[in-house]
Amino acid sequence: MKTKFVASLVATVVVVASALTYLGLGNSPQLGLDLRGGISAILTPVLQDGEEIDSDVLDQTIEVIRARIDSLGVAEPEIARQGTDVLVQLPGLQDEQRAREIIGRTAKLTFRPVEGVIGPNDPSYDEVGPDCADATRAPGEELPDGEGGVLCDGSDDPNELVVVFGDDGQPLVGDDGDVVRLPVKYQVGPAALSGAGIDTALPIPGSGVTQSGEQGWSVQLDLTGDGGDAFAGITADLACARDQGQPGLLAIVLDDVVESAPAMNPDVACGIGITGGTAVISINGNVEEASDLSLVLKTGALPITLEPSTFETVSPTLGEASLDAGLTAGLIGLALVVVYLIFFYRWLGLIAIGALLIFGVLMLGIMTLLGEIGFTLTLAGIAGVIVSIGITADSSIIYFERLRDEIETGRTVRTSTQRAFTNAFRTNLTGNTTTLAAAIVLYFLAVGPVRGFALTLGIATVLDIIIMYVYTRAAVGLLGRTRLLTPRSVRASVPVPAAGGSQ
Repeated sequence: MKTKFVASLVATVVVVASALTYLGLGNSPQLGLDLRGGISAILTPVLQDGEEIDSDVLDQTIEVIRARIDSLGVAEPEIARQGTDVLVQLPGLQDEQRAREIIGRTAKLTFRPVEGVIGPNDPSYDEVGPDCADATRAPGEELPDGEGGVLCDGSDDPNELVVVFGDDGQPLVGDDGDVVRLPVKYQVGPAALSGAGIDTALPIPGSGVTQSGEQGWSVQLDLTGDGGDAFAGITADLACARDQGQPGLLAIVLDDVVESAPAMNPDVACGIGITGGTAVISINGNVEEASDLSLVLKTGALPITLEPSTFETVSPTLGEASLDAGLTAGLIGLALVVVYLIFFYRWLGLIAIGALLIFGVLMLGIMTLLGEIGFTLTLAGIAGVIVSIGITADSSIIYFERLRDEIETGRTVRTSTQRAFTNAFRTNLTGNTTTLAAAIVLYFLAVGPVRGFALTLGIATVLDIIIMYVYTRAAVGLLGRTRLLTPRSVRASVPVPAAGGSQ
């Protein structure tokens, strides 16, 4: 038995030393939104008068948002429903504008044939409606896939905007003194291909340059089998239209804005079109813009339009204050437990303190290791760890009290350590099983920070069982073989017989 106890303690030392080495290399837990700051937003569906949100559509919207955020590499994001709203929390992400663009962008992609190009100097430019809406649509109203209409060019490059001339033939000058330039409008037909035909989207270097003179980027689309067939069909028809003197342009429309409208090259044959299942959206933006666009196209369009009712950046300073307060509370609680254990249990108290130290090192190591796969430690998670300090101390106290009871029956200290552990471990296992079951149920039914509390509590519960069996049992068993552990040191009330006398 002594050999087993020694082996258990050696194994404990090796595991703790490994954890300390891992932490000593500079590894630390990933902190959540409430501890290190980030983006917090509540998104509200945009509904028409009398329209109700469908629960399945809202769930699908959440999954699309989740896929976009996962592609960003944000650790442990929280995306959940709050009634008919969507709660999004992104720990560690500070770029609010980029978060808005990626999270809330509808990203509905369609390919439409261009039936006519309307320039700012065309008399019909204003007749088709202001703000790029025609007479049948209000500004901001979506153009249905099965209908044609008027859409604006979405380029903000001045070189692609058209100078507006007055009745005197001179360029118009705005109030700011600059020449007035407006985008062209496109009369487009029904959608020939939607974003559902996209398999993947990748950013690639484009042929143009950005306004800052840098290399422009585009987005290459790899289409599905059906998408490739539809793309070949529409480009074949446009090639025929080109040969007949018509525009022959294909409008690539994203969220009802024409991102580009390329013409059919002369090598695109009428009736054959562009085969191969690929297409390119020329945005002439920087690499980040192209990456973001490819991300939202790859993950799919949002089934509904969302607008932020709140969108804020959480300061990491507030998180640091919360973390400091949590750690302070934990240290105070730990100090009180240590004083109690030393005062009431003496040498056994030192073993209990060792169990707490082992628990702390291993718990920190596990939290850090989980951070490698996306888990973030929140203030609620720290609360779970603090609660677990009491659980670990309680396990030792149960053992010590059972040991005292056994000694008071007249058994020797050595025999009492074995019998006491058997009974105490059974009690500890029963209580911890209940706690673990509650933590598991709470983890799967709860959302947000409560899940962090449940996870740390569950891990701590399992760790407590292991530490009691491997470390505490061995340490008390070995101590029971020495003169340091006596009925007096455990405050047992059994009288100690005098030398040469009998009890």
